[in-house]
Amino acid sequence: MANRIKKQEDTKSSYQDNVALIMGVFTLAVLCLLPLVFRDYYFNILETKYQFYSIIAIAALVVMGGYGLASGKMIEWFSKFDFKTWRKSMSVGDWAMIAFWLCNVISWLLCKDWKWEAFWGTSGRYNGVFLMTIYMAVYFLVTRFFKLKQWYLDAFLAVGIFVCVFGITDYFQMDVLGFKVNMVDAQKALYTSTFGNINTYTIYVAALMAISMILFTQEKNQKRMLWYYGNMVLTSFALIMGTSDNAYLSLAAIFGFSPLWLFKTKTGLRRYVISLATFFTVVLCINQINIAYADSVLGIDSAFGLIARLSVLPVIIVLLWIAAAVLTVMASKDSRKRPADRKEELNKTFVYVWIGIIAVVCLAVIYVLYDANAAGHADKYGAISSYVVFNDDWGTQRGYVWKRAVDLFANKLNPLQKLFGYGPDTFALLMQYYFPASQENGTLVIYDSAHNEYLHYLVTIGAAGMISYIVFMVSSVAAMAKRMKEEPLAAAIMLVVLAYMTQAIVNINLPIAMPIILQLLAMGVGRTKKA
Repeated sequence: MANRIKKQEDTKSSYQDNVALIMGVFTLAVLCLLPLVFRDYYFNILETKYQFYSIIAIAALVVMGGYGLASGKMIEWFSKFDFKTWRKSMSVGDWAMIAFWLCNVISWLLCKDWKWEAFWGTSGRYNGVFLMTIYMAVYFLVTRFFKLKQWYLDAFLAVGIFVCVFGITDYFQMDVLGFKVNMVDAQKALYTSTFGNINTYTIYVAALMAISMILFTQEKNQKRMLWYYGNMVLTSFALIMGTSDNAYLSLAAIFGFSPLWLFKTKTGLRRYVISLATFFTVVLCINQINIAYADSVLGIDSAFGLIARLSVLPVIIVLLWIAAAVLTVMASKDSRKRPADRKEELNKTFVYVWIGIIAVVCLAVIYVLYDANAAGHADKYGAISSYVVFNDDWGTQRGYVWKRAVDLFANKLNPLQKLFGYGPDTFALLMQYYFPASQENGTLVIYDSAHNEYLHYLVTIGAAGMISYIVFMVSSVAAMAKRMKEEPLAAAIMLVVLAYMTQAIVNINLPIAMPIILQLLAMGVGRTKKA
């Protein structure tokens, strides 16, 4: 009897190892191959990455399904299926993902005139029902079968080195791989590395920086710690040299949210200060590079200048490095004490103080926006007025498209469409119908996205779709916050998702970076313990 039970356990373990291997291969394809894939440089970068991801995702689904049938596990699962047990295994994030997918399907079914476009997303960025179905399937497969190991994140960072170096050389206008040879000069500065648009590149590099920074703060092995520190330095340079203002929202999330758990330990506090000092040192270095090589670099006409030109920046950097040195010396003295005397945990006061700082900053931002817009005191904000005064030109015409998106939802959609939207990724069709494209400098300007992921979903899949998406993202963060107590790697991925959610306020969802973010998210909330 004992031998029979052991054989069953061995069979079960072998099956779990095999499906984890399949998911591991798929994960490497998403994290390590997708960032590098291209066919005709930037001219079809979106289509190429969308097709590549769709093919490898479908292949993974087929292989998983085929193996499940061949091994008999799928038939066994259906024969023993118990609804109550299955329901208990579902998390809030799981239900929210299903609800989000259903909202896409319902919106597609209700879309009378553009069903083909709503299914494939061909009028926008391919975010139709087809891709959303793949996202849902991938999410459930990864959360159920993938085994999280640190070397997957190391591989992700290793590939990121190439992407970042390529992006940095683009900043120096070297174009080492010839991606921009046949591009219009006016567009060359808007595309970089192997990701195309600088905003999409920023999403990816911010993910690299978030992971390298958190792993640096957690790592005990000196050599690995230096590996993560080096990645953090490189990604800091790459993120700023990407020349996208969206980067600063990601940076605000990375340095704003991470102390909520890093400040619980002495090591976390010390290495956070080192990370912050390093980042501001990078800012100062880039500013000097811009001065010394003004004729060679693209230059950064953005929020970077507001930081780099602060007269107190060198003083801040010196103070941060002094603080880092003091904390390091204190840690060295503490390490010489008997293990029983060492207390790694910090008083929760540090976290509470940081929460207070976040609250004050948020209130200050709200006040400035109110004062500059509603109160009409825009003139007193000088250099930052372009960032705080909301008009049609704000954020490279984001102000214009946001106002039109709100108008579309409030005045053009019927009650049912307000709930489920006009149709997945049909924003461009609505804009062209109600607000025809205009000519700007001889170029026809078409808005195929709201340039705000939440507003975009509100119009295309309705209030139900937008809410279910937000619940999915927030509940995933909550799940990772709980999981990181037993799986510290989840903290790094959680910061990636928080950074993505923050910059999504001004960015769009593309099947260039989103598959990577979703893959990381599913890895972070996965039910399978680290092997």
